[in-house]
Amino acid sequence: MKMRNFLKFSRKSFSTKIYYLFTIFFITLYFVFTSYFIYYQSKTLKQNLTHNGMEYAKHLAYSSKPGVFDENQDLLGDPVAGIMQSENVVSVHVFTLKGTELIGMKGPDNGLPVVLKDINSTRKTVTMDSIRRSGLSMHFENDNSIEFWSPVVSASQYFKEETLYFENNSFYSGKNNVIGFVRIVMTMELLNASIREIILRSILMMSIFMVLGWVVIRFIVMNITKPLGKLTERFIAMGAGYSVEKVNIETEDEIGKLGVAFNNMVDSLREADIAKQKIEEQLRHAQKMEAIGTLAGGIAHDCNNTLSTIMGYGQLLKKRLHDDTSDKYLDNLLSSAQKSGSFIHSLLAFSRKEVSNPSPHSLNIIISDLEEILMRLIGEDINLKVEFSVEELIILTEKGQIEQVLMNLASNARDAMPDGGLLTISARSVKHDNGGMISSHSGKAGEYALISIQDTGMGMEGQTIERAFEPFFTTKEIGKGTGLGLSMVYGIITQHKGYIAIRSEPGSGTVVEIYLPLSSQSVLEIDQVLKMPVRGTETVLIAEDNSDFRGLVKVLLEQNGYRVIEAENGDDAVEKFTENMNEVRFLLLDIVMPKKNGQEVYAEIKKKSPDIKVLFMSGYSSEELDQKGCAGDNSILLKPVMADDLLMRVRELLDG
Repeated sequence: MKMRNFLKFSRKSFSTKIYYLFTIFFITLYFVFTSYFIYYQSKTLKQNLTHNGMEYAKHLAYSSKPGVFDENQDLLGDPVAGIMQSENVVSVHVFTLKGTELIGMKGPDNGLPVVLKDINSTRKTVTMDSIRRSGLSMHFENDNSIEFWSPVVSASQYFKEETLYFENNSFYSGKNNVIGFVRIVMTMELLNASIREIILRSILMMSIFMVLGWVVIRFIVMNITKPLGKLTERFIAMGAGYSVEKVNIETEDEIGKLGVAFNNMVDSLREADIAKQKIEEQLRHAQKMEAIGTLAGGIAHDCNNTLSTIMGYGQLLKKRLHDDTSDKYLDNLLSSAQKSGSFIHSLLAFSRKEVSNPSPHSLNIIISDLEEILMRLIGEDINLKVEFSVEELIILTEKGQIEQVLMNLASNARDAMPDGGLLTISARSVKHDNGGMISSHSGKAGEYALISIQDTGMGMEGQTIERAFEPFFTTKEIGKGTGLGLSMVYGIITQHKGYIAIRSEPGSGTVVEIYLPLSSQSVLEIDQVLKMPVRGTETVLIAEDNSDFRGLVKVLLEQNGYRVIEAENGDDAVEKFTENMNEVRFLLLDIVMPKKNGQEVYAEIKKKSPDIKVLFMSGYSSEELDQKGCAGDNSILLKPVMADDLLMRVRELLDG
């Protein structure tokens, strides 16, 4: 945690960044030069050690010639002992031409961690043979030591005894006058110790210079950051909304120019302070509305699966029980569940930006279902009067969004009647011919459903009406209105390809008229669709992570003749389909599932079976599905789901 806080502080501190850059640069420079210096010193020391070792070997070979020729250890003792006195020498050996060791001497325990291993016979033979043939000295580097080999060579003009020796020794090749070998082992520990000492000294020097550099940089940085710090304090105060004073300009350099620019900014911000505060207030309102919409969407999604299960099992139970008392109880249960479903759609409407699943609805039924909620919304001191259309008005919409429109307008009407009054909501059909509609936009010719919301409140002036649909525009006190209600209403109606108009005068109340295109589908046709056959014999693969809802759908489909295969997540669905590829004819997929979402499952299965039919289900809003990357053009059934609706959609897609 302390390290995290330090790193967070360092990102905010200009001086710390300078220290970082200096430290990184200095350490990098140190490593480059130190590495080169150590490499050069190591190379030089090793070259010196190698040169000394070769000289020692040659000298010993020359001094050992009488002893090797006579194979007399007494003659070899002094030369070997003399070499052993040399620095870094840990062992000396003298061999005959055939490889027999005449003398071997190891140095005393001087604390050098050198492991003296026995000479490998194969390596010794190969080395001696190579030296005997070439007549040249050789050296080998081990883990922590260097071996030096040198031939013991007789004089070019032999004595009588030497001539006799070479004539009788068949091992001699006749090319070189080699009569033996010497081997000297020298440790590299002192060399390594020297290198370590160099490293320690360089680290000490680096630390001293780094501290001195930090002191110098501290002095320089303070002269830069002190005026910048004053500017920063004023910027922070400005960001917090406080009034700030101009800074004194002490220099004409870049920092001084920055101070001049800051003073100019202060002048500009003071002039725009009122507008800025207003925009900030509007932004806070927008953020609150967004948070409410997100919360509403989350609550609605959590309730959808449970509510769908309750409604489904209630419908199944109603079909099994036939006594009047049970039917009455179940009707009340299903009615309450349907109302809860309506509440959920209203919640989802807060977080939805489009008509995601439009279907034909009766406008009279929408208003009737919402009447009780509107009465609670406007309060007891305001009377609600509802006038239904004498003819059936069918509109293509999503019920929850029209409910949101009516609730927003009813809320505005309530605020316009603080002392009570009358709110009238009426519905009727009108025919538009491009000339008779009162709207901010000219509408297309055709038949429309007209919803009129009229209150007896204080009314509005013409200037207020012109700005009524602007986002964040409100006539209410600060904290009592967001200025988003009518702009949201306008957006929803526009998405429905409809139109909205306001008529009002101060003291005479307000009338809001909403025009929605009528659907060509009649009530009779809707009933016929709902009564279409729902039974089948096909095999359906259900992929749903909620076990309760999955169990309901399984029971529902099996009771209507279908064979059901269950899957609890995306991967399980793909696996179950692969196992039953020749049988599965329909996919019923939850869009948001663990491991793979419904769209991914469908895409993978479609590669194996291009003609497979699918119906997606989801308790999320369309905007949330877009954010999760799960939205598509395929058929989607939004939860909560009525049993008959589910059966009808499955049968419709299978027969389509």
